[in-house]
Amino acid sequence: MPERHAYHHYRILEHVEQTPRLTNRKLATKLGVSVKLAHELLTGLVKRGLLHVRKRHARRWDYFLTPKGITEKGRLTLQFVEFSMQFYREARRRSSAVLAAAARSGVKRVAFLGATELAEIALLGVQESKVELVDIFDPDRAGEDFLGYEVRPLSEMAATRAQKILITAFDPTEPMSRRYLPQGADDDNRFLWIFDVPKTEADVTSEDQES
Repeated sequence: MPERHAYHHYRILEHVEQTPRLTNRKLATKLGVSVKLAHELLTGLVKRGLLHVRKRHARRWDYFLTPKGITEKGRLTLQFVEFSMQFYREARRRSSAVLAAAARSGVKRVAFLGATELAEIALLGVQESKVELVDIFDPDRAGEDFLGYEVRPLSEMAATRAQKILITAFDPTEPMSRRYLPQGADDDNRFLWIFDVPKTEADVTSEDQES
């Protein structure tokens, strides 16, 4: 996993490359962090010489990538491309293992919590294990169409026909964290987490599928 705050640094440098307009509050919303942390991240990049700041007037500060910042953004881009490949390979193996184990235990219907790239990967495991995907829930995308399903709000999750709910939401700063839950979701005994499956078990399941 990239170093602490590397994801946030990457997102800031990426934003500034596209537009110099940035405030602590806007950054906090973009990253999903507190305004205080957003300020610390932004000033930290300025102190490291990765960003140059120019005061336009009392309420507007513009930010620009320095040559050092351009180099650092390139390094972080490569780092995240490599990590993403590792993450998706691991997610593919482990989601298949979770769903195969659920099917062996008698589960026939599942739902996803999180309309994300991880859900797209897990859908392959659904198809392989021959369980039925009945619902997709996401507090931020309710009403949208995703994978052919209308995404439902968390308030409707208690009424789902699914016997198990696979957590396909993830924290982009720690995408392989074991028991992540999106904001507003209360723990439920039907929940399954992809990265709770030991790597060795996921590897065995993957080998069985290939044989």
